[in-house]
Amino acid sequence: MGSTGITYRAAPRITLRRTSAAYGYTLTIATTVAALTTALGKPAAVELFLFVFGGIAAFAALDGCLQAFPVEEDTAAEHAFPFAGALNFISVTAALGAATVLSHGIHSALAWLLAPMAATATYMLLVALQVSAVARFRR
Repeated sequence: MGSTGITYRAAPRITLRRTSAAYGYTLTIATTVAALTTALGKPAAVELFLFVFGGIAAFAALDGCLQAFPVEEDTAAEHAFPFAGALNFISVTAALGAATVLSHGIHSALAWLLAPMAATATYMLLVALQVSAVARFRR
């Protein structure tokens, strides 16, 4: 297959490794919107912008923490993700739980900001925990 040397048999593993986190995060965000809409109704335009800002702010905060406390990268963890990706039910379910609690607990537009922040942070932190656990187990 061209100069990359990737065979069709290897392609599903590569595809899974590269898309597992994004797919899990897609599920997290979709279910967060569903939880908010169920609890608070159809969002106004400003609430949609709050939602986007909440998700982006969580990524920025997590990245800021990672920049402030740099660690040596572990390539074994990168290869552990396909299996850890199968564990997305843990991280997605926990993220949905956080979003649902906030959706039902905050009865204002603020929920549209805080729910995606909580869901994003919960998902990312639990996926990282899963990946490190799988990498440690595989060693």
